Amino acid sequence: MVAYISSSVNIALPEIGETFALNSIFLGWIPTSYLLFTGIFLIPFGKIADNYGKKKIMTYGIIIFTLASILSAAAPSGTILLISRILQAVGGAMIFGNVYSLIASVFKKKDKSRALSVSVGVSYVGLSTGPILGGFLTQFLGWRSIFAFAVPFGVAALLILLKLEEKLEDNENENISLISTSVFALSLIGIMVGFSEITTYFGVITLILGSLGVLIFIWLQKIVKNPLIHPKLLFDRVYIINNLTSLVNYAPGIFTIFLLTLYLQNIKGLSPDQAGLLLSVQSVFIAIFSISESKLLKFLWPRFIAAIGMALTAVGLTLLVFLGENTNLWLIVVALAVIGSGYGLSASSSTQISVGYFENKFYGVSTATLNTMRVVGQMMGMGVTLAVLNIFMGQSPLTPSNYTSFIEASKIPFLIFAILCYISIYGYFIIRRKN
Repeated sequence: MVAYISSSVNIALPEIGETFALNSIFLGWIPTSYLLFTGIFLIPFGKIADNYGKKKIMTYGIIIFTLASILSAAAPSGTILLISRILQAVGGAMIFGNVYSLIASVFKKKDKSRALSVSVGVSYVGLSTGPILGGFLTQFLGWRSIFAFAVPFGVAALLILLKLEEKLEDNENENISLISTSVFALSLIGIMVGFSEITTYFGVITLILGSLGVLIFIWLQKIVKNPLIHPKLLFDRVYIINNLTSLVNYAPGIFTIFLLTLYLQNIKGLSPDQAGLLLSVQSVFIAIFSISESKLLKFLWPRFIAAIGMALTAVGLTLLVFLGENTNLWLIVVALAVIGSGYGLSASSSTQISVGYFENKFYGVSTATLNTMRVVGQMMGMGVTLAVLNIFMGQSPLTPSNYTSFIEASKIPFLIFAILCYISIYGYFIIRRKN
């Protein structure tokens, strides 16, 4: 539900803009605000859930998310829609920041791996199929149906969650440091705004300030009374490597679909439903390999499975570097299948690492940080992609006269993140502890 909403709205933006007579800048903030505020609140709500109970925070999150979905579907203006999207992000952070830690805390050891694998797989399917389902709903039922579609899932999830019994950890109910939270929020805003405006001086300065803010945030965790992230986690090698590799791994997720959607419809002449069907190959392989990952855990450590997944993602991105105007569609199908397989393995395994290497009392913060890195990775990938397109094409629309420029520009983010994925594989071979 949460992942589906984050990716399905993009395809409805033209119709939303027409409904409320919105300019492109305002429209851009409708999906961006969701990612931004999700990223800001993931770690704080993970920390709160560690103190007061994951079930309680998730329950409030589902209520907020569902009510915000109703408000979005009935929004009378663009401003109300933007506010409802921010509320959705807050509820989504309460859900997405704690769902994996809740699963890890209530399932027995023999069932935990499979439960986590299925959960990660479903989340990725929601993210990948969001544009396809969003396009179908927008075409036949209007853009408001995208938000209405999430409501029954929210109600069902709430009814099931209320029956769940959660054993609370014996944690000290510490207050969250407002200084840490504020610095973290401003840093994330700076980084995300910086990437979205990377081709301007304002974007570069904002990105630098946001990055400096991250360093200040890390320093604060060592000196404040109630740190947002416990130093025992923050300076742990496993924690650092797992989050950095996940940031790299998630970066291609959104921009790959974005670039291929434009390529298939504009250059290859496919209809929206044909393009959506072809792009769904990735989600199918994500689901298959996310679920099968639990079986591989009987033979391999999660870090080795994650390394294999990262390698597959890198190979798939490398194939897309050879994209051209006359490229056979089978190359794209194979590339998406390989990337989907890699995502399925690495996403599930990194989640296993985030709960398998740490004490139960850190589950909430550990998984929330991982999901924050995934959100930031998506924004980073799109930021790099938009910057490259800006350099090669400026503000020009995609027309036959600049198809070549578009293809050459598209190859750059594929190449950059393929190289980063190859480099990140090494991290999983140094992740283990001495004991």
